[in-house]
Amino acid sequence: MKKMFVLINHNLTEEQKDQALRVFGIGNIVNIADDAWSSIDPSDENIVDALNAYKKELMREAKAGDVFLVQGDFGATYNMINFAKNIGLKTVYATTKRVVQELMVDGKLVTRREFKHEKFREYL
Repeated sequence: MKKMFVLINHNLTEEQKDQALRVFGIGNIVNIADDAWSSIDPSDENIVDALNAYKKELMREAKAGDVFLVQGDFGATYNMINFAKNIGLKTVYATTKRVVQELMVDGKLVTRREFKHEKFREYL
């Protein structure tokens, strides 16, 4: 069965896990993210070295046809998408539906935003 490798800034929701299993035929979800992925220094000129650990993990564990869910820092994400595609992975990201509510709380207008997973979309 295929694996889904996950490199995002938060844990997958149950809905995302279920959809990955159903849509892609995933047998195992492997989270390769760590604290460094969500805290890439925006002042760094070159982030290639920071990505090497994730690339090594994919080289060790992933097989052509596996799925790679990646989102985060734009430059890091772009670099990882290119790398993953070159080793034969299907690269995807999660789309969300935003639900906005305006509520009156103690005489103040409060905006509440919910982000609901919609689907996975392939990077083309």
